[in-house]
Amino acid sequence: MIAAVSLPESMTPPQQRSAIGAALAGIHGSPPPHQTSGTFELWGEAAYLQDQPTTLFFGRIDNAGEIARKLSASASCSDSELYARALAEWGDRADLRLIGSYCAITIQGRDRLRLVRSPWTAPPLHFACGRGRLAASPLLSALFAAGWERRIDWDHLADQLAYDHHDCEPDGWYEGINRVPLGCRVFCADGRWSMERYYDPVAVPSVWYSNDAAYVERAEELLSEAARSALDGVHSPGIFLSAGLDSSLVATALLGHIPDGKLLNSFTFGPVAEWDGYCPPGTFGEERDRVRQFTAMHPRLRCHFPEPAKEAHDYRLRDLLALCEAPSANVANIGIFHPLYEAAAHAGCDTVFTGMLGNFTISLDADWAAAEALRQGRLSGLAALIAETPEGEDRSRLRRFLALAVLPNLPASAQRRMRRAIHPERHAPTPLGSLLAPGAVRNWRQRAQARGSGSVFDEGPISPSRSHAIRRMWASADSGEDIDLGMQRLHGIETRDVTAFRPLIEFCHGLPTNQLRRGACDRFLARRMAKGLMPEAQRLEPRQARHNVDWHARMSARRRELIAQVEALEAHARLAETLDLGRMTRLLEDWPVKTPQEPSEALPRAMGLTRALTAAAFVSHAERRNDF
Repeated sequence: MIAAVSLPESMTPPQQRSAIGAALAGIHGSPPPHQTSGTFELWGEAAYLQDQPTTLFFGRIDNAGEIARKLSASASCSDSELYARALAEWGDRADLRLIGSYCAITIQGRDRLRLVRSPWTAPPLHFACGRGRLAASPLLSALFAAGWERRIDWDHLADQLAYDHHDCEPDGWYEGINRVPLGCRVFCADGRWSMERYYDPVAVPSVWYSNDAAYVERAEELLSEAARSALDGVHSPGIFLSAGLDSSLVATALLGHIPDGKLLNSFTFGPVAEWDGYCPPGTFGEERDRVRQFTAMHPRLRCHFPEPAKEAHDYRLRDLLALCEAPSANVANIGIFHPLYEAAAHAGCDTVFTGMLGNFTISLDADWAAAEALRQGRLSGLAALIAETPEGEDRSRLRRFLALAVLPNLPASAQRRMRRAIHPERHAPTPLGSLLAPGAVRNWRQRAQARGSGSVFDEGPISPSRSHAIRRMWASADSGEDIDLGMQRLHGIETRDVTAFRPLIEFCHGLPTNQLRRGACDRFLARRMAKGLMPEAQRLEPRQARHNVDWHARMSARRRELIAQVEALEAHARLAETLDLGRMTRLLEDWPVKTPQEPSEALPRAMGLTRALTAAAFVSHAERRNDF
């Protein structure tokens, strides 16, 4: 772990230095394997004496061998040394030539820092700059140890609860502390900072081959290369395995590089026994039987099915907050993953692999296809795209044409008016999944209007174009990094996403639309890649697996406890102003017997309540309270 801190000598007593070191070393949690603990530079106002910049690196470089050859460096050169040499040789261009998942801090002089995060995937990097002090680290706890206060940015918290996520922006959860977005560089000097977006996610070259098979062959090569690179330095691998396409394809790619006779442990969660079996249309919730059928085709996969945690949304939440200090927009969905990590640790895994960015790459479904076909006048292709009605959908072909092809091509304001007219319950002033108090909603709307942002509930569900879809994916990728790092430190296991390999991402984003969606067949590329690697029922399954499908059963068992939690929040004046506590109590008291099917009944409970309560847990942690 890394940090750079510049404070006046009078502000850095020995105990403060020890506190910073303890925060980096993970004294309150285990650092994951392959990651150096406790590396930091602490220098006073006039203590910068180096002739050359000092670079602190955290993460990994996937194309290290290629970069080492270009720099005439030793093959045994560490990623940290390699990054420093690349920066010295190529300057800022180094971050486009390097492929990996990393952040780096370069001390360039007295009170001068260069901060960077890699594109598409990277550890977090926080910084504070001003008033004669400067600090940067992936860990917020290092900044707090260096003397920065834990002052919650309440506007930021309310924005998150309105699903106005500020992705790709430097805003942070605490006043005076910012973050480096993905694919960005931040320069701090003389008490000020500036930001440069050095990577443009939509600036990818078009990919053209002479036949369909060539696209699949190249995608398989890139996935194999990603798996080989991800396995570097791993001794005991595991994988979080679902019954879908992405993680299963990742598993087969990993097996292609794991020595014969060595097993790959897989870990899959399932719903609690009390689940009533309901899934929203187009989804399924029980994956374990399908995983068994898939692993039967691959004898070197050893499947594990940990017992699900009854608590779900807040299971081990306080432990996690103690390590990451930030809730992120996704924290209410994280509880179900703890049993998987616990099982992986019990099995002796040092690294678990995922396919989290599969929907951005091999399973990209080109939802813009119909809107694009209409704009380009390809009427026969458009007819094929809307010819078949997906399972669980009751819209006529005309309504599908209007929703998929016409509506996305209209101006955003016209789209919003039409959606509100058709589904007024889903487009009320308060976002459907939010439980902000009315006054907090009004304040948020004013802030959102001033900066030109909005809630994800205000956005159209269909992308009008490829570039729009890519920017949505880019924004989604730039979130949750603090939680990811916290989970790894909590469980002492590193996580690597094989599908987050930048060459694979850029290849898939440059593909012709008809290689991603062909007629009524979505995820066309992944389905062809999966031929012969999984049961046909799994390969051709039109539905998608649904996580947290058993939310109603989990919350039902704890309803009285949750009501008491809401009542306790009344003692906190700021939370009482921010959250609609009365509505939260009513939603819990008027509890449906079965999983509600209407979004207007389900989302405020499944998303609104859990996010509000996890936000309150964050406030309790940040303010060192124990009364709620």
